[in-house]
Parts: sequence; C-alpha cells; structure tokens
Amino acid sequence: MPDVRRILRWFALVVLSGVVLVLGISFVWRLLVRPPIEAVTESETGTVIQLRVLNGAGVPELARRVQQYLRRRGFDVVEAGNAPTPVERSYVVDHLGDSVATERVVYAVGLPADAVRRQIDSDLVLHCSLVIGADWQMLRPFR
Repeated sequence: MPDVRRILRWFALVVLSGVVLVLGISFVWRLLVRPPIEAVTESETGTVIQLRVLNGAGVPELARRVQQYLRRRGFDVVEAGNAPTPVERSYVVDHLGDSVATERVVYAVGLPADAVRRQIDSDLVLHCSLVIGADWQMLRPFR
C-alpha cells in the first residue's frame, strides 16, 4: 500500500509541475512575445482615433470582424463596408496627416510600417481608413 501512495504523490507532483510550467510559459508569452494591445487614445487631446474599415478581400463579414476587434481596443470605427475594388495587400490611408494615429492603427492590426498611404482630405473627420486585402489572414485580428 505505501507504494501506491508514493506513486500517487509522484503523479500529482508531475501533473502540478506541468500545470505550473504551462501557466509560466503562457504568462511569459503574453507579457513579452505577444503583449495585449492597449486601448488607444491620443494623450494630448484625449480624443479617440476614428477610422473606417473597408473590406477589399471579398470575404463576407470581414470588415465587421475587424471593426469589433478594433472597438474592443478603444478605436472608434465609424464605418465598416466594402472597398470599391479588390486589393492584394492591406493598407492604411492617412486622411489628416496624423502619423501617430496611423502608426497605432498599423500596429494594432499588425501591418508593416510601409503599409501607410497619405491621402489628405480636409473634408473627412476620420483619422484614417483601413483597407483589408487578400492578405487578411496574416493580420493580428485573425492570428
């Protein structure tokens, strides 16, 4: 009978050690490798970054899914719709010349820094537009 207890203790120790190891790896992963994206507001003005999301990939409900992802992170996505034409690579269009706002959007969705296009339009009140292309599966909301 003492052998059974010893085996059960070792088994419990191995299981608990495994759980602690998995939790530790998960903690390090979330802290260092893939930290959570903070809700983004401009510190100087206290205003939220406003943008629109356009689906250029032709996948149903894609813009709405990205809209929800960005809203959970504090962005004000005022419109989610379809792009006029299909696009291969996703990009962000800067409408106000606010490079900080566009950089935060680029970071939030996981685009490269060269995915920003400037198209200043003083009639728009949006900071930028995010156009989701055929490479949508590589973006952060879908990983």
